[in-house]
Amino acid sequence: MTEKMEALQKLTQQVKQVYDRWIRSVAEKFSINPPEELADRPGKPTVLLLGNHSSGKSSFINYLLGQDLQKTGLAPIDDGFTVICYGPTHDEMDGHAAVTHAELSYQEFERFGKDFLTRFRVKTVPVDLLKEVTLIDSPGMIDSASRTVGRGYDFIEAVRTFAERADLILFFFDPDKPGTTGETMEVFTQSLAGQEHKLLILLHKVDLFENLLDFARVYGTLCWNLSKIIRTKDMPHIYVTYLPNQKTDRPRTLPLHDFDRAREEVIQQIRRAPIRRTDNLITALDLEARRVAMIGRVGLEAVRRYEKERWRWIGVGLLIAILAAVAIWGFHLEPLWVIPIGLLLEAGVVLLGWHRLQSLQQQASQDEFLKDCFRAVYSWELAEGNREVEWIWNKALVDLRRLMKEFGPGRLPHSPKWLRFFRTWGLKKRIERLERQVSNQVQQLRKQVSTLFQRGI
Repeated sequence: MTEKMEALQKLTQQVKQVYDRWIRSVAEKFSINPPEELADRPGKPTVLLLGNHSSGKSSFINYLLGQDLQKTGLAPIDDGFTVICYGPTHDEMDGHAAVTHAELSYQEFERFGKDFLTRFRVKTVPVDLLKEVTLIDSPGMIDSASRTVGRGYDFIEAVRTFAERADLILFFFDPDKPGTTGETMEVFTQSLAGQEHKLLILLHKVDLFENLLDFARVYGTLCWNLSKIIRTKDMPHIYVTYLPNQKTDRPRTLPLHDFDRAREEVIQQIRRAPIRRTDNLITALDLEARRVAMIGRVGLEAVRRYEKERWRWIGVGLLIAILAAVAIWGFHLEPLWVIPIGLLLEAGVVLLGWHRLQSLQQQASQDEFLKDCFRAVYSWELAEGNREVEWIWNKALVDLRRLMKEFGPGRLPHSPKWLRFFRTWGLKKRIERLERQVSNQVQQLRKQVSTLFQRGI
């Protein structure tokens, strides 16, 4: 085993140990299963290439592999996904064979149907780069009327599935279409939501610009379009690239040596996809810790509101009992009529309180109640416009909704009512410790990954 593989396996084990030690116990209290991102993933690290049609994805793959493997052209050439992996000889497998192949891990793509499979291919190529990385070429994005019309399968969902499996995602834009197609917007807002840490954005074919003014106009347009759809606090870095020795009828007036450096940076990122897989695993650990902590905090806020309502009705019942006692012993009223009235009032309070708590138990699974709890707990972050917190909330809401339907605030956390205060207090402290410890561990793991990058492993 190479030094790189040993180092990456060690880091992977450390990530899993952090989850088991600090996150798992809290997750189990709220019936949260470990995320798929932290599970062992078969196959080599993968790089997914996305972009508008004629943005240069296929040409970039041909340049990277040093051979004319993928078809290229100005018009949409292909309407399917192509997996390009290592093999001792040039070979090609159609989609139907690929999803049933025992040694490949594409069985889940069979659900996209016949139209997808007829356009899905797996190619093997004897290139050394592919011993470390698998490339996935995708159809060029267009202005489509719906998810299925024109393609015959759910393209947005297919991209989302590939993106979740990928370790690095390259998104190509070109001077003619800086993020204007309808599918591009859908892919960013639906397929790539939560995958921003894997994403590299390329403004490709910069050699086609006739002057600096055109370049500035297109670059500004792309930044404006991306700012509306990418859920990150800061604008992501845009790699401005081109491919050398490409035929063009336009005169090249821009100095291109800086763009050569950007292209090589992208290629280095592709070569380091195995390290990025580990880095993505650390990111998944960090996000899962924050998601579990959010579920815990919002869940405990729902429990607090339920308990507050319960004690309010208990207090009303005690107040009636005290008033009855004062009426009998303080004002010497006749017990024969005070006690029946008091019992009737107590029965009414019990009935109304039970009805109110049942209503609250059902209301707790509704999005509006959960969002109100979320806004109360994370008011400071929301006031600062923290978009990452909002994204984590969208992921946490699914589990919270299920949790409240299954248990409700009346049975959370899992403990008898007389122990709930102590269990709630203990969970709050455990969540605080989880956030603190995982944050420290993630920083240390990031430093180890950074060291691997610097050493060029």
